[in-house]
Amino acid sequence: MLFKNCFVQTNPCGPSRMCIYNSRYLCSTRALTNETPLRDAEENLGMHLQDAGYNPGLIGYNDYVRDPATLPHGHPQKTTPCYDNVLPGFDWILFHDEYTSPQYLQWLREKGYPEGILDRIRISLPDVPPEGPGEHLPLCFPAHYKAEDSEARFVTGIATDWISRRKGCGWFLSLNYIKPHSPRICPSPYHDMYAPRRMPEANRRPGELDKPHPYYQLMAAEKQLENDSHLRETRANYYGMISELDACLGTLFEFLKTSGEWDHTLIVFSSDHGDYLGDHYLLDKAHFFDETMHVPLIVRDPSPEADGTRGTQLEGLVESIDIAPTLLDFLGRPKPDRFQGSSLLPAVRQAVPWQGKESIHFEADFRTRSTVPPGLHPDECLFWVIRDHQYKYVQFASPAMPPLLFDLQKDPGEFDNQADNPGNSAIVADYCQQMLRWRMRFEDQRMEHWAANHRRR
Repeated sequence: MLFKNCFVQTNPCGPSRMCIYNSRYLCSTRALTNETPLRDAEENLGMHLQDAGYNPGLIGYNDYVRDPATLPHGHPQKTTPCYDNVLPGFDWILFHDEYTSPQYLQWLREKGYPEGILDRIRISLPDVPPEGPGEHLPLCFPAHYKAEDSEARFVTGIATDWISRRKGCGWFLSLNYIKPHSPRICPSPYHDMYAPRRMPEANRRPGELDKPHPYYQLMAAEKQLENDSHLRETRANYYGMISELDACLGTLFEFLKTSGEWDHTLIVFSSDHGDYLGDHYLLDKAHFFDETMHVPLIVRDPSPEADGTRGTQLEGLVESIDIAPTLLDFLGRPKPDRFQGSSLLPAVRQAVPWQGKESIHFEADFRTRSTVPPGLHPDECLFWVIRDHQYKYVQFASPAMPPLLFDLQKDPGEFDNQADNPGNSAIVADYCQQMLRWRMRFEDQRMEHWAANHRRR
């Protein structure tokens, strides 16, 4: 089943993953950036799987900063943030960051690749000819390695080896591919599988970032891919990375079928953020447009109860914090008290009429960006988003930044701010009230819940 309208709860990748694995909104985890420690890290999916009798494995890029309050005196991470940690409860099978891992480099070394390319930076660079890329971007050229020797194929091999040792037993694996993501690189034949001239047009308008709103000035300072040729080359490269990932997943799924695991395995496919690819003249994953918030979500349930919905697509709104409750529900485990998402299994199995959520919520902190508008206090560098099928409303913490309102039915590209229109004042007030009520409900309630549970007992 494809959930066509799944949205993450924040960006960038680290904070988004903490929302996914902890099934909590950013206002509860408070892991605002890639280098913000996560408190109560033990209250995550991995630990609950341990309670269910599993030893969940984790492969690939998925790290967080440990809470310094939990570390002993003298521990180096007590005073210096370190991103190279795995959430408690997970068996860290392979750490593979956005470039590579020592195990991968050794694997290539044993295959005879030259030492000159075997470091974490050079292996992630395309094989540009000595005369240079010319009028093209470097990403148009293939990687130094063959497709069967790519980092994605290596990670897939680690996964199949791990699963093969657990055939016939209960197992859980979090498999994290870095692609499609920077570094923007593909091995042959994926590097030129798609013709740049056939790429779809970008969702953007000339001058759209030249607005007086202070946040638009921040985005205008990050404007990229104004060159149409480079825009199309970047998109073609991204499509190539997707196809490479598809091939690796096909290898994994075929292994599950031949090993007899396919008929017993729940598969959830999703992402921790999107990518602009030149939409709104932006790259990567920041800000509040749908391109960064909207992600794929496919749930494949092997149970006979799901046979009636196979191949279907649902339009209802869902959030990435719904993934962890879905996994536990499949295992017959109750939703933990602090999990704020909801299981999607009833939708997959049509157990009850399902319409999705009335709205989704997204938050982001931009205090670490290099172009933070002058005069803002760091704690004002925050915005919240509420989005439904009709409107998207954006509220900023700084009084110097007025709210934004987009009518998604009339303006799906999110170009025209309607918050300044006096005729929309009631709509703005309503969405502001909805956002306030949401925050009042979902801010950190751990002590209140603990006390209430013990009073009932």
